[in-house]
Amino acid sequence: MWPNEKLPISDPTQGPISGSNGDKNPIPPNGNKGLLPDYGTATASSSTAFQTHFASLSMHMEDRLRFLQFPPNIVEICRQTIKTIWMRGIQTERLYAGSQEIKLYGKPWRGHADEAIAARRLICRLLAALHGEGWVLTLSTDISKKNADKDTLLFRHQNPAPAECDWCCIGFSRSDRIRFIDVPAEVYNIFASKLPNNRLQSRGQHSPGVYEFKIYGRPWWADGTDTMIVRGMLLSLLEALEEEGWTVYASIDQKNSGENYTETDTVSEAYFHIQMMEN
Repeated sequence: MWPNEKLPISDPTQGPISGSNGDKNPIPPNGNKGLLPDYGTATASSSTAFQTHFASLSMHMEDRLRFLQFPPNIVEICRQTIKTIWMRGIQTERLYAGSQEIKLYGKPWRGHADEAIAARRLICRLLAALHGEGWVLTLSTDISKKNADKDTLLFRHQNPAPAECDWCCIGFSRSDRIRFIDVPAEVYNIFASKLPNNRLQSRGQHSPGVYEFKIYGRPWWADGTDTMIVRGMLLSLLEALEEEGWTVYASIDQKNSGENYTETDTVSEAYFHIQMMEN
């Protein structure tokens, strides 16, 4: 019997119901007495094929981006984003093991001097461009133990694309700096108000669009009880962002991790977005 199918009730004074053999169960139209179709057959007509599409964006060496399994039009959107944000420009392109590799001028993944800020803005704008086309970050992960390795970003496509957002980046730099890249002043002012008086050594404009906090001590190289103090400080940072409507989108290691530590290294980056208000 099919699910939720009611059998006709026969009159015991009359003969067998037309189409049955006199048993309690009627014979289905296919002539197979009492047999139900298998699950696949029963559900095939009511279900449609669904396939999720995934792709990856990865950073390599000191100057390369590789796009794997993105459609050509999405790679073109990313190419134009690179040309707009990375002022040094694109040096070369090639197909590499099934991916589209773009080699940039300069060394964005070394995280030095003015390239450090520009590289963070570049990744931020690429995340925004992909997000706007429905490619949403699922995972950022380090899948290699090689020196100078960086995170691989894995994306899942969704349709329709998410609502349009504003984007910003916060970088944890040197041994004691927090850099707010394109972050509204309300966020870092709220964060400053949440810090204990003995934690914030100085604050000020680092460069256009970049505001910097200098924290007492060496928080990114903390030992002992300082390890938990630093984590409490990061929770306060998340609270400040949340109060202004910002949401964590990604935490990415995009610097060559195998190099010796220097005073210009950026330890890691966190990217945030906020849904834009409709007019």
